Amino acid sequence: MLVDADQWSRCAHTGTAALPGGGVELDWVDDDVDSCTPDPPGVAAAGLAFDRWCLAYRSDPCRGLVEALAVGKPPGDACPGAWQQPRGLAVDNRQRLYVAETRERHVTVVDIWARRRIGRVRSGGRPIDLVADCGRALVLTRRPDALVWLDGRRRPRLCAALVRPGCHAGLRPTRVTRGPLVLWTGRGHGVVAHADGSVELDVDGATDLELTPSGILVVARGPGRPFRRFVREHAGWRELEPVGAPGYDGGAVTVSPAGRIVYTTATGYRSTTGSAAEHVTSGRVVSYRLDSGVYRTRWGRMFLDACIPAGTAVRARFLTTDLDDVPDPVPAAAPGRATARPPHPEDTPPLPSLSLLEADQTTWPLFRRPNGREQPWRQIASGDPLETYEVPVHAAPGRYLWVVLELRGTARVTPRVGALRVERPGHPLLDSLPRAWSRDDGDAEFVQRYLAPADGLLHELDTKEAQRALLLDPRATPQEALPWLASFAGLVLDGRWPERARRTLIAEAYTLFSRRGTKTALLRMLAIYLGRVPMIVEAWQLRGLGGTILGFRTGGTPAPAVAGGSGTGSLGRFTIGGQAPGTDAYQAAAHRFTVLVPGTLTAEQRDVVTGLLERHRPAHTTYDLCELGSGMRVGERLRVALTSFVGPGTGWAPAVAGYTRLGDDGVVGVASGSATVGSARVGSVVVR
Repeated sequence: MLVDADQWSRCAHTGTAALPGGGVELDWVDDDVDSCTPDPPGVAAAGLAFDRWCLAYRSDPCRGLVEALAVGKPPGDACPGAWQQPRGLAVDNRQRLYVAETRERHVTVVDIWARRRIGRVRSGGRPIDLVADCGRALVLTRRPDALVWLDGRRRPRLCAALVRPGCHAGLRPTRVTRGPLVLWTGRGHGVVAHADGSVELDVDGATDLELTPSGILVVARGPGRPFRRFVREHAGWRELEPVGAPGYDGGAVTVSPAGRIVYTTATGYRSTTGSAAEHVTSGRVVSYRLDSGVYRTRWGRMFLDACIPAGTAVRARFLTTDLDDVPDPVPAAAPGRATARPPHPEDTPPLPSLSLLEADQTTWPLFRRPNGREQPWRQIASGDPLETYEVPVHAAPGRYLWVVLELRGTARVTPRVGALRVERPGHPLLDSLPRAWSRDDGDAEFVQRYLAPADGLLHELDTKEAQRALLLDPRATPQEALPWLASFAGLVLDGRWPERARRTLIAEAYTLFSRRGTKTALLRMLAIYLGRVPMIVEAWQLRGLGGTILGFRTGGTPAPAVAGGSGTGSLGRFTIGGQAPGTDAYQAAAHRFTVLVPGTLTAEQRDVVTGLLERHRPAHTTYDLCELGSGMRVGERLRVALTSFVGPGTGWAPAVAGYTRLGDDGVVGVASGSATVGSARVGSVVVR
């Protein structure tokens, strides 16, 4: 098999590039020209950042502006007052905007909610760029060249002193991103390095860099040039297809709250487009030697997991031999776009002989299997773009086999190969026929290929039958068989449940139904569907002491009787257990519960949860469904030792006029009798 990236990197590549995780595609040329027409040139923005409301902030050091950019609205000043050469921008998770003012050698901290400056902090050097890190910011300074931690208005703390990358004189630090990784630029050259000076990448013309949450390093270059992308793999980086950046002004790049790569333009900001790669139209991959372990082996079928769009093609060629030595092997050639060689290359099996490779140029087309993988009961992810193709090994018997894949595509579309598998040995049906049919090698090869489809069908049926026990395993059974397996427990699956949740529900069905109607079973069902653990608070847990009512007038409303506990004393009628005449703790709290769900539910999730509660709660109970997406308020949803959750925040923030949506982000109001009108503050805005 050729499956992972290490195996594919040991093959001989011509015009092909390796895919992350394993596989190959056609390489692309570095034309460095974006297919889209750039916007008219303007002043490049030095910084770009987003807050939690998707409002963008762009700095202009030449005009001394930090603009707030909202979709469909003209630019506005992020904070009143003059700025002294603002460059880098960053917004932490406390919604504080950090502005690197290079001229004044300090970083200004702005409260975004109040739109006011809350402090200026000396950074120790000239601040050039910033990157947010949770509730703080990492500042890149020059003179001295260093990285400094900054947490709000607190004094800066040194992170690391920068070491200039070796053999790169004349470069200066200009940008920083998570990692931390620092971009050194100068004379049209760019180097991505760590703080200790160790170089990761050389990128000509680099202007900015950004590391996405998914681990993709995006390096921007000059206007009209696509952005290059890299992903870490083993000890190096593997380059992905570049993406287009029409209208890029050569300024800042960042990641939006939606996860898109965003860059500045002369008029605002845009998101990157699709792939800007111009692929070569042909390529070849020659595998290393595959060993069957037996001489004169007749190899079976080859299976290829690949994505072959219209207008592209993949064809196969096979080379076999029984010779243990390879006299003139094909020169090793690494795949394109990889910065690291595979470990221990001396352990790689030999490549084929050059004379053997050039002897026969016949290639064979692939047949797409209509029933998916040849592996029994193999589960294929719903988003997997690869399909399985097969072809018999057209080659003479031999212990050793080399596979040659010829890829054809267009400048914009390329085939992608993910995995390769070869049967060894081939089917044994030829041995069951009269010897006269296989005495001649040519006749034997024809009969072998002729019987291969029939044997493949029988072999797959046999292997599925031998492993049919997998059908009873909720984790391994095909998705199509889940309703059938659920019927064994009398369970009808809801198609709105995720596949993961349906498999877990089937696996735990017998345990859950033996405890149906209990709090434990109900909580577990909700947790399986939601993927997070909710909480059930029963009303009796909040009843307190029940209350004692004394001093009712004779002849007035009779006190409620609680298990015969009412009576008349010297102070008049009294009862224990009620908080108001005519009520008691039993009537107010019995058979009632509240389901607290961390986060906010979609309309579909709310409908599923409601239906689950209606069917599986005790029939004599009533419930309330409470979503905690807006936070847990003390006295209403937050109960010590009952509803306290330990985990990430829910996004609750002070309500600010112009930023807060009533009913979504918060509720504005004053509790009756708790404050006078005009005296309550929500966030930093007085509620009147």
